[in-house]
Amino acid sequence: MTGAFATLIIVVSLAIAAWSTVHLIINRPISRPLRASMLVLTALFIVFAIGGIAQMVTSDRDFARAEFVGYLLLSPMIPVGAWWWVRGDGSRAGSAILLVVTLVMPVLVIRIQQVWAGV
Repeated sequence: MTGAFATLIIVVSLAIAAWSTVHLIINRPISRPLRASMLVLTALFIVFAIGGIAQMVTSDRDFARAEFVGYLLLSPMIPVGAWWWVRGDGSRAGSAILLVVTLVMPVLVIRIQQVWAGV
């Protein structure tokens, strides 16, 4: 559950956060590509969840499996929820919502890695 893919998710999420910050600062409505980037982030989390559950099934390590699966299954719903919330929002608040969500997602990846490590 550690490695290049987790790092990729963190980098993509922070890049979207930077993009959202630009939209927030210049007071522009959310662009269609910015909204679509949340679906890309969702797809990355779906792949992360599938990979994490597959690793868990083949592992005999001792860690909080229910918590781990809960994090993995619920994490793709956060960017989808943000996408749904801002899809019709033309205000500056939509950029702020995306900014907050994309700053939370790297923390979530780190927490998933901590559960995997047994912390």
